[in-house]
Amino acid sequence: MPLPARFTIRHALAITAPIVSALAACGGGTSDKRVAAADTVAAGPSCADRDTTAVGLAVRDYITNARPTPQRFLSAVGTDSALPEDGFKVLQDKGPTYFYTSDPKGQAQVREKLEYAGPYATMLVVYRGKTEADNGNAVTVTLGGHYVGGEHEGKVAPDRSIAVRCDTTGWRLVSPTVPPPDSTATGAVPAAVSPPAGTAKP
Repeated sequence: MPLPARFTIRHALAITAPIVSALAACGGGTSDKRVAAADTVAAGPSCADRDTTAVGLAVRDYITNARPTPQRFLSAVGTDSALPEDGFKVLQDKGPTYFYTSDPKGQAQVREKLEYAGPYATMLVVYRGKTEADNGNAVTVTLGGHYVGGEHEGKVAPDRSIAVRCDTTGWRLVSPTVPPPDSTATGAVPAAVSPPAGTAKP
């Protein structure tokens, strides 16, 4: 004997409701994932976990293209002009690096060490700050400096604003610098004396 129409519809709805709810839940999860993915694309690539930083890359470009080519480095300490840690590490990678304080006595001690080690071009690298845009993926770092000791004493290294951008491969210079010709471009040091090693505090 066939079941009444009312009974059939009631049971059909009871069976169908959980299926519709499950499909809606699945659809909502997929939609949430798509929204999250779209937000990630909108934010752009992230270079936060990269070994190279925006400041580090800018410092490397600045000292590599400075003329005369610096062979030793000084970093101001205890002032707003001090390089951030990532920039300071770049100096250490490029050559002997010394802390340079605003104290005249401390400066005299560093100068004495530099003179004793040999006549190498020594640059005090000064941090002027940075600005960020595009969710931190575009950074402009401003650096300056001057030479300390030797034949280049007091020579000013012009301030430069170096634009760096993050892409899918990491930090990149927006406009790579082409260095001018220079007799010290190779960074060669006098053969008679070996440059000092490591980092020294005044």
